[in-house]
Amino acid sequence: MRDHFFIIAPYDRNKNTPKTMKKIILFLFLFSHLFSCKEKAVYESFESLEGEEWQVGHPVLFVAEIPEKGDYDISLGIRHTTDYEMANLWCFLRVTDVVGNGWKDSVDIRLAEPDGRWVGTGHSLKMLEYPLSILPMPVEAGKYTFTVVQGMRTQVLKGIKDVGLIIRRKE
Repeated sequence: MRDHFFIIAPYDRNKNTPKTMKKIILFLFLFSHLFSCKEKAVYESFESLEGEEWQVGHPVLFVAEIPEKGDYDISLGIRHTTDYEMANLWCFLRVTDVVGNGWKDSVDIRLAEPDGRWVGTGHSLKMLEYPLSILPMPVEAGKYTFTVVQGMRTQVLKGIKDVGLIIRRKE
């Protein structure tokens, strides 16, 4: 008696398997390329906060050089530990453009879901990229100054490690 049974699938020599395999590999390559690539950042900088604490009067300043006129995705980056005690982070943002014109905005960045799960990626250090606009922003070439201030009602926010600015050209 036999202890093992093997099933051998019939091989159909009439099928053009090398061409089929090439098509599958090409499809997988294109699919992974389309969904895994982000535009390269024209500016990306993170400022570390001493002692992983963000004081209410401590602004974080970024000076970004935009190489050419176009549409850009601009995001704030927040790196925080799981010791952060809040579910959100209010930030006040001031931007000054090439000519000296400025605008102010406030953003409420959600760092945790209502059930307590963190929104960002990572384990003990979470990273969250928060877009400042739904649509790409039309921007002139030149130097821009971004000032970010924490706007929470707490004088010292513990657990905020880094605050960053990421600017990507929208193609």
